[in-house]
Amino acid sequence: MNAVIKFLKNFKIHHYIVFAVVAAIGIFNAVTALKPIIKQSHREDNIVKTFNQWWDDEGAEQIRSVGLIPDDAIRKEKFDEYRSRYLDQNHTYIIEDRIVEMRQEFREWWEVHGGKEQYAADHKVYPNEKDFERECYKWIKQYTDKHLRYGLAFTPKDAEFGRIFTNWLLFPGVLSFLLFAGLFGFAYTQLSRRWGVPVALGTFVASIILGGILVYVLSLTSFFDHYATERLMGMSAALAFMLGATAFGANQDDVIPYARLIVFLGLIADILVNVFANGGLYVAVAVTSLVTFGLGILGGKKIPNRKKSKRELMAEAAIERKRINAAEQTFAAKKKKTRSQIEDGFKAFDEGDYTLAEQVLTQAMTALLQEIPVEFETANDFAERLTSTKIRLEIPSEQWLEWGEAAKAKNAWKAALLLLDKGLAKETNENLIRRAMYSIGEIRVLKDLEKEEGVNLLNKVIEMGDKDILAAQARKLIEKA
Repeated sequence: MNAVIKFLKNFKIHHYIVFAVVAAIGIFNAVTALKPIIKQSHREDNIVKTFNQWWDDEGAEQIRSVGLIPDDAIRKEKFDEYRSRYLDQNHTYIIEDRIVEMRQEFREWWEVHGGKEQYAADHKVYPNEKDFERECYKWIKQYTDKHLRYGLAFTPKDAEFGRIFTNWLLFPGVLSFLLFAGLFGFAYTQLSRRWGVPVALGTFVASIILGGILVYVLSLTSFFDHYATERLMGMSAALAFMLGATAFGANQDDVIPYARLIVFLGLIADILVNVFANGGLYVAVAVTSLVTFGLGILGGKKIPNRKKSKRELMAEAAIERKRINAAEQTFAAKKKKTRSQIEDGFKAFDEGDYTLAEQVLTQAMTALLQEIPVEFETANDFAERLTSTKIRLEIPSEQWLEWGEAAKAKNAWKAALLLLDKGLAKETNENLIRRAMYSIGEIRVLKDLEKEEGVNLLNKVIEMGDKDILAAQARKLIEKA
């Protein structure tokens, strides 16, 4: 719950306004798509209700009056007749079904009731099938333009470019809207932070218009011209632009780590939905999305980031101070714990609990040598106490040598010598012995700490193997001595 609250705190008023608009668009699409279906469903319910009332009041009796038994088969036959008459007298509310009816009606008028003759009289030429299709399309369009899901959509064949400014309110399906809502919310959150609200929304609106124009151009080609009478809805092209810009920024730190994965998966999902679920004209939309995605990448790299306000800079500085303070407090706590472990370990040894002493002191030495920077005095004192002849613990030679190398890397020379000497005294592996002697010799020669003893150890390194890199480095150190 706290994580959710922290996440929501990152949103500002403009985020909630945009998200509310997206939700409103979703509700608008649901209402406009479902309303005709619901009305038709109510009509069907009313047909059943009125028929049942007629049957109970007088229908069954009429059947008996002609010498028939009003069984289920006769009831179903009468209901089908009643329903067919009702629907013939009342056009369907479902627009797509009504379009099919209107096409049949227009064909009947055209072929049987003088449609061709009227066209010939009006245009002084006898019509062909293309003329029929054109006139039928115009007649049906007068009906469909009265309905929002058609009147707001852009149809390439009609070239009513004003509808490019309204077709984004509509979506061809539930999957398209859900993908848009999720991916746009993600992209807008990123780009409004990077570019600012005016630029983010301005480029989005521009890409909506560009997408509509590109789909129109594609509809003129032989690949897509047979889809030119279909409606263009949704914002796939604009979404692709936003995703491209989200995945690539002008600066390396503009893109959050998981953004590109979300972007590419989202783009692929939207294209697949357009090609396989929506189909038709939306194959051209999928092609357009690839173009606008490329433009989005270019925009992401070229459009400069907005300048942060003084308030934002102060807030970031405050967060950085908190982070540093937290890190310092954590380091101080770990440092205190390590020194406490040192004393607890020696106390356990004095009390005879050698197993606990070994465990605690091993953890303490490892933690101490991981500190940045290492306190030389503490490291030297601890190493001296731990390597004392009074302290006898079963610590492996490899551990002593590892500590010695770590101390050497942190420039804690005295501690390194003590730890390496301890490991060397216990080690039996010839390669590890040779490496330890080299490290001790190197420290003594370079830091002038009993240099002669260091030279002797380096000579032993060469004696144990004079043909490898370690031997060559030993010779160089002896020359410097």
